[in-house]
Amino acid sequence: MFWSWIKFYDEQWNFDNRKLLKLLEMAKRAKRKKITWKSRMSWEIILFWWASKKEVWQFINRFSIFVNSWLDVKWALWILIKQTKNPYFRKIIVEIRENIDHWTMIHNSMWRYPHIFDPLTVALVWVWEKTGLLWKILNDLDKNLLESLELKSRIRWAMIYPAILLFLTISMVTGMMVFIVPRIAWAFAQQWVELPWMTKAVIAVSDFIKNEYMLILLVLIWIYTIYKLIKTTYQWKLAYVKIAMNLPIFGFIVRQSNIVYFIKSFSTLLDSWVLLLESIKTSSRVVPNLAYKREVVRIKNEVEFWLTISKSLWLNLNYEEWVYLNKYFPEEFAYIVSTWEETWTLSESVKKMWINYNKELKRYIWNLSTMIEPLIIVIVWGLVGTIVIAIMLPFFQLWKVVQNM
Repeated sequence: MFWSWIKFYDEQWNFDNRKLLKLLEMAKRAKRKKITWKSRMSWEIILFWWASKKEVWQFINRFSIFVNSWLDVKWALWILIKQTKNPYFRKIIVEIRENIDHWTMIHNSMWRYPHIFDPLTVALVWVWEKTGLLWKILNDLDKNLLESLELKSRIRWAMIYPAILLFLTISMVTGMMVFIVPRIAWAFAQQWVELPWMTKAVIAVSDFIKNEYMLILLVLIWIYTIYKLIKTTYQWKLAYVKIAMNLPIFGFIVRQSNIVYFIKSFSTLLDSWVLLLESIKTSSRVVPNLAYKREVVRIKNEVEFWLTISKSLWLNLNYEEWVYLNKYFPEEFAYIVSTWEETWTLSESVKKMWINYNKELKRYIWNLSTMIEPLIIVIVWGLVGTIVIAIMLPFFQLWKVVQNM
C-alpha cells in the first residue's frame, strides 16, 4: 500500500496532486476509448442486422471450395470468419463454429436464423450431417443458391427498370405542371386569349397539383398504409398474391417463378435422398408466394393419405370427366409427374422439368424487358408532347390574330 502511494510525493515528501490528476485523466481517456469502441461495435451490429442472399451464397460457395480441398470444417469456418465483412453475419458464423464444440448440429444453429438461411439450405445441411456427403450437398446447395440469385436478379431488373423510368416520367411531368405551366397560363391570361380545350385541361391539372398537393400527399399516405395493412394480414396478403398472379403481363412471371422455385428445391432434396413427404414439406417453405405455399401444403397432406402427387394436382376426384382444375400448376406438369410415378424416375425427370421451365421464364423476362423499354419511352414522349402541344397551341392562335390585324 505504501509503495503504491509513494509515487504521488515529490523529493521533499510533499503530496503532488498533479501526478494524481494526470493519472485520473489517463484513466478517463482509456475508459472513453473503451466505451467508444464498444458503441461502435454495437452500432455496426445494429446497422448490419441482416445478410443478403449474395453474402449467404458467397459463404456457401467458399465453404464448398474449402471442403472440396479437404480442409477441416472448423478450420474452414475460421477462415470464413476472417473473410466475412458483415459483422452480423460474422457473428452468426462464429456462433456456428462455437456450437460445434458444444456438440450442437450445424443445421440447428442455422435454424435459429430463418431470415438468413432458407429452409432448403437448412434441410440440405441436415442431410449432409446424416449422410456425410458434405462435398456433394455443398455443391448442390451452391448451384441452387446461385441459380436462385440469378432468377431473382432477372425478375428484379425486369421490374426495376420500368419503375425507374416511370418515376422519372412522373417527376418530369410534375415539375412541368408546377413550375412551367402556371407561368405560361399567367402570360396567356394577361393577353386575353381564348385557350383551346387541351390547354385548359393541362392548366386545370396544373392548378389541381399546385393547390391540392396536401390532398394528394394524404391519398398517397393512405394508399401506403392500406398496402402495409394488407401485407400484415393473412387473408389480405393471400388476396394480394392472388391478384398479382392474375395480372395480364406480370402474372406469368409470378406463377412461373414460384413453379421454378418449387421444382428446383423439390428435385434437389430428392436427389439428396430426402424422403418424399419431407421434400414436399421443405419445398413449401422455400416457395415465396403464399398461395403456392398453401397449394404445396395441400398436396403434402393428400400424399400423406396415400394419394399420388399427380392425382392431388388434378384437384378432381371424379376421374371419369378428366377435367383439370388446378390453377397453380400447369396441366402438362401433372401428366409428367404421373409418368415419373410410373417409371420411378422422379428425381431425374423433375430436374429436366426445372431446366425447361427455367429457360421459358428467362426467355419471357428477356422479351418483356426488351418490349417494356420502348413502350415506356413512347409513354414518356406522349405525356411530354401533350404538354408541349397544349402550351404551343395558344401561340399559334396569337400568331393568327397578329396576322389578321
